[in-house]
Amino acid sequence: MNNLRDPVQATWTNMPLAVVIRNAYRIQPDQLIGGPGWISSDRWDIIAKTDRPATRQQQSKMLQPLLADRFKLQVHWETRQLPQCELVVAKGGPRLHEVRDNDSNASPAGTRIGRGLIDAHGIASAVFAGWLRSELGRPVVDSTGLTGKYDFKLQWVPDESQPNFGGDTPQADSTGPSIFAAIQELGLKLRAINGPVEVLVIDHVEKPSEN
Repeated sequence: MNNLRDPVQATWTNMPLAVVIRNAYRIQPDQLIGGPGWISSDRWDIIAKTDRPATRQQQSKMLQPLLADRFKLQVHWETRQLPQCELVVAKGGPRLHEVRDNDSNASPAGTRIGRGLIDAHGIASAVFAGWLRSELGRPVVDSTGLTGKYDFKLQWVPDESQPNFGGDTPQADSTGPSIFAAIQELGLKLRAINGPVEVLVIDHVEKPSEN
């Protein structure tokens, strides 16, 4: 668990190193390249402290020298051409409820995200694309041209190719649609593309000695 409420201490408990690295560099899972298998399987308790109150972004950044010292982590940035998805409007147009300021039928604000579920209220298409990136494990480019905010409910059956397949939220209907089919029910669709992605490449990492 990541505890960022203390302004002078950030604590990561029972976390894979890969997750901590992504927190330190504020990147998506698909942006971390390389490293041995143990960075995802082994779990660690990590405490980072500062001598003055720090924002969340500052707390993440102060992990970088700690990882370099304790795990001998060496990384570099580069841009690679990688598979992506493009979110576009399907033939027939979007089937989303646009939320307007004077809309008395708008759902209460707040969004629920679980395994195989995004129940969104007042969400922009770019934000939706960001959530899809987490579900699909690859960048999702918003090319819908939609400029409003929308209510919609997306339900699908996750498969093993998706990063969140092993989530804790139960999936009631194992015969339901794939995420691609469910998106089409909203009048949108995903299509495969390739494009440049800035990635963080692990050059070297070691397991630390005992404290």
